Amino acid sequence: MNAILPALSVLFAVFATAVPWGLPADATFILPLVVVMMVFCWRVLPGADLSPIAAMLLGLLTDVMSGGPLGFWALMALIGATAGGRAPKLIDGQDMNRLWLVWGAVACGVAGLGWLIASLYFLRWIDWWPIAFGALASIALFPVVLHGLLWIRRGRLKPGLRMLYGRWT
Repeated sequence: MNAILPALSVLFAVFATAVPWGLPADATFILPLVVVMMVFCWRVLPGADLSPIAAMLLGLLTDVMSGGPLGFWALMALIGATAGGRAPKLIDGQDMNRLWLVWGAVACGVAGLGWLIASLYFLRWIDWWPIAFGALASIALFPVVLHGLLWIRRGRLKPGLRMLYGRWT
């Protein structure tokens, strides 16, 4: 696999966070958390080469593109990369449920830490609902993103998954 492919796919997602999608105010954290989820997924896949430093730089670019405080998403991407490096590697489809559970724990931890850091940054308790909604949406989107990254990595889906995603393969 090309070593630059994981970074390019995450870079594409970073650029997608800067597009004004017209999402409601409660959905502002969904796209940056998808970037963190992609970093986590690339680190879980065996043979994928996405270093924590590259993940941190992509998170810093997310900060610049989204207009947030510098270092916020860089720290979250670094946490996602570290958790992905320590999570069990995805070898076959049977490990996906366990990884989904691990991502759920990481997403909740990142959301809680993000809320705390944002509250300290603004020197007041900020509304917790948007980041909680983003974490729940990223947990729900985990299988879709993981299968998308597997498709990018292989260039195609495994034969067993073609029945599930038949039209798109």
